Amino acid sequence: MARQRAFSAESRLNKRCRLPSTSMSLLASETHAKVAAVQSSLSAVESHLAPLLAKNPKEVARHLGALENAELQVSLAYAAASLYFCHLLSQGVDPSDHPIRQELDRIQLYFKKVRATADEAAEKEASRDRIRVDVDAAKRIVHHFAHAAEASVQRRVEAAASAEARPAASSEEVKPPIKRAVRKKIKGKAPP
Repeated sequence: MARQRAFSAESRLNKRCRLPSTSMSLLASETHAKVAAVQSSLSAVESHLAPLLAKNPKEVARHLGALENAELQVSLAYAAASLYFCHLLSQGVDPSDHPIRQELDRIQLYFKKVRATADEAAEKEASRDRIRVDVDAAKRIVHHFAHAAEASVQRRVEAAASAEARPAASSEEVKPPIKRAVRKKIKGKAPP
């Protein structure tokens, strides 16, 4: 059904735009090229819009989000107004004095509003994705590691004090394990 509508619209367009062969021979080759370019452009626009126009608008809107639906509606309105603007030009009417000019300006304002809303939504999404620092968790982590470091220093001090109190069997046993591992690395031996 949709395909039949697209083909029938294309055939109507071709019938309207085609001039009799005798008239076409009178036109300059430059004008003929311009008419052919307009025909190809219109058929490209029509083929581009055909899949969208073949569907029920409510069905299309149901599958889109609110922002995407707004973008679609504004784009379709701009496409229709632009085509009418081109039609006026082809008929020899000055569109700058025609109300279509005001309509195009109004639609452009909606484009700006939709873009601003899209930018705001993207900014909100980006702010959600940014890493947030949980202050309470950071305090707990710092507090935990500060206590762990203090406890480690305290154990070293106690180990050194207890080593001085007992008789020194060898200087290697009295030294803290970290220093012993570093000395073995320096000497070329890997720590156990």
